[in-house]
Amino acid sequence: MTVSDHEIDLLADQLLGLTGAAIASLIREARTNARKAGRDLRLEDLQAAADRAQPQLGDALMRRVAAHEAAHAVASHVLGLPAATLARISPRGGEVVRPHLNAMTARDIRGMIAAVLAGREAEDIFFGDVTSGAGTGSNSDLAQATSLGIRAECSFGFGPDLCWISPDTPPTLLPTEVRNRVEARLRAGQEEARKIIVQHRSVVELVADALLEHRELDSAALAGLLAGVEDNTKTPPAGEHDE
Repeated sequence: MTVSDHEIDLLADQLLGLTGAAIASLIREARTNARKAGRDLRLEDLQAAADRAQPQLGDALMRRVAAHEAAHAVASHVLGLPAATLARISPRGGEVVRPHLNAMTARDIRGMIAAVLAGREAEDIFFGDVTSGAGTGSNSDLAQATSLGIRAECSFGFGPDLCWISPDTPPTLLPTEVRNRVEARLRAGQEEARKIIVQHRSVVELVADALLEHRELDSAALAGLLAGVEDNTKTPPAGEHDE
């Protein structure tokens, strides 16, 4: 079987994010199907197996994913959160990886909520609507932001009450006033994220374009793209202080 470098690159882009074991299984499936057809392995066998394992998203949806993840990276930088070590997109979606904070201040919580919601806001700003991806599953953006808000109010002591409530308590079982304060945190984070994306739209577009071209950006590449963008934690807005 003869496969061009371009064809290999396209397959590699499609399979980005799959484990080595998953790719090995995909190749075995393609070989099995070729044997059943009584012929040698062809590119279309590999492509068919790849499409079953990880369907292609299409250019429009990939651009949306790129903008979403770029917004996470830019907002995290502007908000002074730990520098991202990796950003990547694939037909399975995307992610921005950054070090976890072992201890968080009230400011950190506010910044993390805004950074988590930045991808959703970027979709609305760039495309005029949002997809369901930000709320799909317990590890989604909305789930992470809500969890941060609940922990701030219920277990970190960043709200008006010192009484500890398990952060694993389902939101529907939390007191109404606690749920309202969590919602207020999410709305404030959403507003802050939107301001950042509007202010740094050109940088978000720059990072998104780089993701579309390379699919993965390491810490050095991200640092280069974000060079010159100051974080806003050095000069907090008038009247703002940690709770």
